[in-house]
This record gives sequence, C-alpha cells and structure tokens, in this order.
Amino acid sequence: MFYLTTIIGKYDRKDFVKMKLWKRLLSVTLSVSMLIVSGGCSHMKLINMGIENQKNKSDRYVAVICKSQDEYWDAVEKGANEAGEELGIKITYNAPENETQIDEQIRLVQEAINNNANGIVIAPLDSDKLNDVLAQATDKNIQVITIDSDVSYDGRKTFVGTDNVTAGAIAARQAVNLIGDDGKVAVMAHVEGAQTTIERKGGFVDEMKESYPDIEILDNGYCDGQPDIAKDKTKQLLENNSDVDLIYATNEGTAVGVCQAVEEMGLSGKVRIIGFDSSTTEISYLQKGTIDGLIVQNPFNMGYLGVRNVNKVIDGKTIEERIDTGVTYVTMDNLNDEDTQLLLNPMGN
Repeated sequence: MFYLTTIIGKYDRKDFVKMKLWKRLLSVTLSVSMLIVSGGCSHMKLINMGIENQKNKSDRYVAVICKSQDEYWDAVEKGANEAGEELGIKITYNAPENETQIDEQIRLVQEAINNNANGIVIAPLDSDKLNDVLAQATDKNIQVITIDSDVSYDGRKTFVGTDNVTAGAIAARQAVNLIGDDGKVAVMAHVEGAQTTIERKGGFVDEMKESYPDIEILDNGYCDGQPDIAKDKTKQLLENNSDVDLIYATNEGTAVGVCQAVEEMGLSGKVRIIGFDSSTTEISYLQKGTIDGLIVQNPFNMGYLGVRNVNKVIDGKTIEERIDTGVTYVTMDNLNDEDTQLLLNPMGN
C-alpha cells in the first residue's frame, strides 16, 4: 500500500484520488459556517483576513522545471498541477526537449527568476552545473526544491524523490531472481554524469559485487536516454556477447531501446530485461513478455509533494531534508493489482 505521509497524516492513495471532492465539500462547509458566525465586527474582520490571505496566495507563482519531454514527466506535471489547484497558486511547467540540454534547463531557471517566481521545483539535469543559477534564485528569496535528482548546492530546501541507490539494489536482487546467482548481466545506462545514472547504476553494481560475486557484469556505456542509441549499443553488445543473460536499463528511453534491439534480434525471453520507469511503451513490452520487470517510481508524488513543500517553505514553515517517494517492482504478477494501477494512473486517467 502506498502512503503520502508528508501532507496531513497517513492517507491511502485512493483518498488522494478523491482529494478534489473532499476539498470542495470542506470549502462549502467552511463558507456556510463563516456566514453563520459572522454577526459581529470581529467575525467580519476574521472573514476579511481569510479573503486577503487567499488573495495573497492566488498571486503566488511556482515554476516547475523537469528534465525532458518524455512521457515519464507527464505524471510529474499532473501532480504539480493538482497541488497548485488545491493550494490556489499558479503553476508553470517547462522542460528541455531531452536530457542532454543542460543549457536550456539553466535558461528556464533564469526565465523563472526574471518572471519573479516565488518558488522553483526542479528536476536537475546535473548535480553541479545548475548551482550558480539556483544561487541567483535564492539570492532573490525564491525558494528552491529539487525532485527526482539532487544538486550539490546547499541552498535548496529539500529533495523529493527516489532513493536511486536502493532502487538499483532492488533491480540487482530481482535480476538474480530471474537468472540465478551466476551468469552474465549488462548495464545500459542513460546520461553519463547524471546523478540518477550514477546512483541507479552504482546501486545495481555494488549489490551484485557484494552479494552475488559469481555474476559477471558488463558495462555497456551510455545512450543519453535515447532509444535509437540504446538499440544500436544493445545490438552491438549482444553480437559480441551471445551469452548475456540479462540487461538492466536505467531509464525509460534506455529500456525502450534495449527492448527494440532484443525483439529485432529475436531474443525476447532469452535475454531478460529489467527496466526503469513505467511509460505506456514499457508497459506494452511488459505485457508482451519482452521486459520481465520494471522499477517504477512515483513521479506524480514528486510533482505533488514538490509543490506542496515549496509552498510550505514560502509560508516560512520547516520541512524535512529529504522526502523519499519510494519505488515498486512491477511485473505481470502485480500489474493489474489495484495499488499498481493507482501508481501507474494516479488520477484515474
């Protein structure tokens, strides 16, 4: 069962799907109560204060900046917009076209600064290269929160996202469940130097070396998260290493390219695949049996909790240093479970 513990206690995820309805009911109840008790001047003053606070919050603006326009980020956008709607604040959403465009992401942060954002929620493409522009933001009292991956800049208020080292270790253990405790596995990673790449790859490799020393690990390099590059590199890998038992792909685009190569070479079911994330394309490969399992993050919660928590900081409240949104290993055995479907389709779409 999945829980959001940072907002207002522990709620089942199904309760959050119904959050809009609860909010509307609460709003109506409060409006009626205020009318009933507003006979005196002091009560009218309280009502006016509430209206003024709502007006101030409606002027609030949070810029959400993600890594690319891949399908994975759609859920982040949904979560951010849902939080913005609940809080009554303006949300803008932008992202570079792909995960190699660090300069474009820096430009988007600068644009948010120039537009006088109150907060920035960002999934940084690099742990160091955004530090200067994020420092410019905090110098102007713009609150910064990172999601999905973190930065080395200590001015950001919190990180909301996956523990990627643990996720990589989970992938390693699931790989062993598929092929046993000896054999040959390959790692196809996305963007060289990206924090998520380092952690997902490192967690996998370290777990293999420490717990399963008889498994040989092949490093198949990087593909910038681009399916075409991942496909070509995977074909070359399998042509030179016909005894590879399993490939671990560290993000959505990488996993799609690996699947394309394995299918085109007629190796589906023979070369096992563990992927990362849960796009509709990846789910289709899972249903066909090309992918054996997916390490599924909770991108909706990254966007949702990112906006909720940056809003808290703007209000002067203290928040946790790190907020782990967790992962789930999804296979055909649990794909159609209610909890898995809520994770894959958080707003019931």
